[in-house]
Amino acid sequence: MGGEDESQMKQSGMKQSGRGGKVLVFLAAVIAVIAGVGVYSYRGSPAGSEEPAMEEESPAALVRVEVARDDHVVRESIVQNMSIEAVNRVKMIPRVTGRLERLHVKQGDSVTAGQIIATLEHDQQDAQIGAAEAQAASAKADSERARAEMMNAKTNLDRYERLVEEGFSTRQQYDSVETAYMSALASYNAARAKERQVAAELGRARSSKQDYIMYSPLDGTVLSDFSISPGAMIQPSSPIADIADLRRLKASLRIPENKIFVVKPGMDVLLKFDALPNEEFMGQVTRVDPFVDPATRTSAVEIELDNQAIGNRLRPGMFGQASIVEKEFKNSVIIPESALGTREGGYYVFLEENGTARRVDVETGARQGDYTRITGGIKSGDRVIVFGGASLSDGEKVETRQSDLTF
Repeated sequence: MGGEDESQMKQSGMKQSGRGGKVLVFLAAVIAVIAGVGVYSYRGSPAGSEEPAMEEESPAALVRVEVARDDHVVRESIVQNMSIEAVNRVKMIPRVTGRLERLHVKQGDSVTAGQIIATLEHDQQDAQIGAAEAQAASAKADSERARAEMMNAKTNLDRYERLVEEGFSTRQQYDSVETAYMSALASYNAARAKERQVAAELGRARSSKQDYIMYSPLDGTVLSDFSISPGAMIQPSSPIADIADLRRLKASLRIPENKIFVVKPGMDVLLKFDALPNEEFMGQVTRVDPFVDPATRTSAVEIELDNQAIGNRLRPGMFGQASIVEKEFKNSVIIPESALGTREGGYYVFLEENGTARRVDVETGARQGDYTRITGGIKSGDRVIVFGGASLSDGEKVETRQSDLTF
């Protein structure tokens, strides 16, 4: 029994010894892993490294640069919206009521003064003219007959006058011949009066017919034919054609009261139109109203431009802006307003010099569109930062991107 118990105890001790060894091995492995992680963390830390890590340099700011030039013309102007119309423009309206027989023109046609535009039916007027012409012919014949009788009576009177003087006729015979002459003269004068009366009636009949035939009063272009078809009944309130001379155009605008002594006839006016946004046209002030509207405190100004000189490119009704030029500055430097920064009491810009942004205070003048005239601080050839400069600092490194345009 004692031998068996001893043998069992030895076996149990060996099992416990084996389990303890395994635990020791596991603990040793865990300690090694933790130690390795600690060493790695220590080596990766900038504070624990033997050589400090290099600080990364901040990237340069990306900006856009434009080169300034001093060859611009800047104008101080009074700017107002306006629309243009033809200086000479008429709407053809008949003076009588009638049925349209024929419209001789259509929209877009060129016409000359005196050209027939439209004809209304006028058969009744033709009949009246025919009757008046017949009466005129009859009256003329009567007048000619009366004239012949009067001339014959005058000849007879002259002959009896000589006979009386020579003693071959009595005074009584002469008086009888004279009476016949006076009667013939009266008949002739009556026939002439009748002839003039009939001629006047013929003139009225012909004039009445002219009311049914409409002529263009000017050289121009038909802007509208109002889509009227032959056979339509036309009233004196019904326009038949709208005709305008496109060679000269005008515009009316209003200026504030404080400018009425600044604007004078002959001043230049720059015109821009929504339909042609990239072009400018030149006109002139032709009239300034001599009074101020008390309701708006403004005066009306009329301007004209020579449309023929620009190939009649403009059309009545076009809308745009008129700039009456008060002052003009040549050889000016301008920059976009977006490039200007504000400071206390003024403005500044950033210039690019050898990859560095340099802040420069500037003096400004008149504005023209999106640009401002620079009167001091910038010269021709300076490279102005026009985009990307909002958050720049003086002396900051920049990477430039040259604009496709200069100003």
